[in-house]
Amino acid sequence: MSRLIHWILTLLLSSLFFPSSSQAFSGYQEIVQKRLHWWNKPDCSSDTLNVYISYGSGQDINGVDDLYHNLISCPNVRSVSLSIAQGGCVIGADPWSFKWKKRHRFPNLENLTLSGYDWESREYTPRRGPRPLSAPAWKAAMDWSKLKRLDMDIPPPSFLTAFRGKLTGLESLVLRPEVGFWGDEMTLCGYDRDTRQLRRDWTSFIAALPSLYQLEISGMGQTLDVTRILASHGATLKHLKVHEHERDCVLGTGNSSWTRPSFDVSQVKNIHTAAPDLETLTLDLWRGSNGWPYDILSELSNFSNLSHLTIYFNLEDPWHTRYAKDCYSDPFQELDQPGCHLPDLMKPLLNSTVAKAMFKSLRRDQPSGKVRRLTVYAGDYARREGGGLRIPMHDDENVPVRCECWVGKASLEICNDSTSFNYFGNDERGG
Repeated sequence: MSRLIHWILTLLLSSLFFPSSSQAFSGYQEIVQKRLHWWNKPDCSSDTLNVYISYGSGQDINGVDDLYHNLISCPNVRSVSLSIAQGGCVIGADPWSFKWKKRHRFPNLENLTLSGYDWESREYTPRRGPRPLSAPAWKAAMDWSKLKRLDMDIPPPSFLTAFRGKLTGLESLVLRPEVGFWGDEMTLCGYDRDTRQLRRDWTSFIAALPSLYQLEISGMGQTLDVTRILASHGATLKHLKVHEHERDCVLGTGNSSWTRPSFDVSQVKNIHTAAPDLETLTLDLWRGSNGWPYDILSELSNFSNLSHLTIYFNLEDPWHTRYAKDCYSDPFQELDQPGCHLPDLMKPLLNSTVAKAMFKSLRRDQPSGKVRRLTVYAGDYARREGGGLRIPMHDDENVPVRCECWVGKASLEICNDSTSFNYFGNDERGG
């Protein structure tokens, strides 16, 4: 009876104080129904394991342990996807990594996707002392030369140390920032000596990999040395994405006018020279007082095999602000409070008409005529969805915009635009 009362109170309190707790509880129910109980013989009928865990329901979720048991018991598994997130208030020590045991072996995975995994966890037990860090323990648990696709949020330096020279069969690498509790991205925003060295280490690590056909890099705070990376992978690369989230490093650098790095004409030319056979490409570009960068679009049309181009523009102007209509601040303070100032929208504004003009220009200038789709963003569309308790302080925040263009019937260009999810349903200030 006491456990039942505790369960009911936990659910009620979490639903009152934590908006995403109901989502976390729903996720818990789904996990329980599909659980791979470690005390039962695991089901090895599938070669793919997908596990999503959202802590914060007040329950003891054993998904990480269940997955570990299946990996050491099912030699036929080839693909694993593990996502661990915090959806509400967490009490106790929920596992964010495997509890490694010596001599346990995993199957030879070919595809691995990880989100929220703790590569540096070290658990202390009274009898056995400290368990090993996850990076060297996982390195010893399987043959990493068989791995073909690795998709993960950026791991710590211990990963680079453990896996340098081990991913000899890799064909696709996706690196992205870890999503924090508030829905923010854990970007490498530092400009100190250690962070700059870490970016150089990542450049060296990626450049030393075998020739890739897909490479996606985001969350580094600054663009890595793309020229050096493409010198190793450009000849085989078909899909390239280099993207940083807007305003991620404003607080990290202490510079309110920080802007993410963007590519200019000469850099796009260098990408074309090194990786001429790209089929999909995603880049951050800049728009300013001179309008849209049609000179860069003209250069992008030289990619003869390009079929899908994605462009990110800034939503907000880092040098101009406006005062919020409704500001949730102390009414007894002076009216002009710093917390009530929002960045103004970047000009010119993005809409489907602008995107259609870009698409027409791109199709007209590309001799091969292979480009079939253009996606253009102002801001990072939908970055808050599923992002925990990230509550905006204003009900008129700037709302990201996405424009999709494609080739329809009779080779006509079709474009539409949409605004991103907003807590208060106010989509008026799209950019």
